[in-house]
Amino acid sequence: MKLVRTLLSACILSGLAISLAHAGPQKFEFHEYGVDLNIEVIKMPHFPNSLIADGYLEGDVKIAMDIDHDGELRDWIVIESTHPEFTESVERVIDSWRFSPPYINGENRSVVNHLNIHFESRGSVVSFDLPTSVLNVRLNQLTGFRSEASKLSDIKELDTAPYPIAQPSPSIPKDVIQKHDGTRAVFTFYIDEAGQVRIPALSETDGEPDLGMLLATQDALSQWRFQPPTKNNRPVKVKLSQAFVFKDK
Repeated sequence: MKLVRTLLSACILSGLAISLAHAGPQKFEFHEYGVDLNIEVIKMPHFPNSLIADGYLEGDVKIAMDIDHDGELRDWIVIESTHPEFTESVERVIDSWRFSPPYINGENRSVVNHLNIHFESRGSVVSFDLPTSVLNVRLNQLTGFRSEASKLSDIKELDTAPYPIAQPSPSIPKDVIQKHDGTRAVFTFYIDEAGQVRIPALSETDGEPDLGMLLATQDALSQWRFQPPTKNNRPVKVKLSQAFVFKDK
């Protein structure tokens, strides 16, 4: 996990599906909804042979990715998976993938987006940010196997809430705060099973905040630590939002 500086969160919604049945590297281009992004998949995720023996015919892994303006995959996290072995299959290859510098409406920007990898016993398919409901349908079709599935937990379902144990404040010059007094910014982020903040991204602002002020806030947020959230006495991942109001005291 690297220092996060992704302020613009791009939500990519598409029905694009690409076959990954071939063994060699493949390049995919995405040019919709104002987002331009190319992905070179060097190593393909494979359907685990052990799951075929167990009767699985398909599976899904949905991840959130933070892609820097220069195309570096700075962080990623699994937010839904139908089986741990599908997750492991993605983990083994994703570091080899290459991303082009992303553009949003013609401007080179860092982005946070979602990627859904759909596995089939004869190969696998990759599609960009399929809605969560699509994955839930697939989960419901895997009758008898849903106990192995995982997804983000609802805060209301937790045994232990993600209580903060370290919250460093952003370092912002006083004159900057005075100039932007009363500005509000909301960041969304994930908390993983270890209580670490993952992929914080700006989701909304009130007023006209200073870019440096937002970056300082995001950097501080990436250093926050929480008591790991638990569900049924097991650590889980959750997604939260945090509002910051910049006041000149």
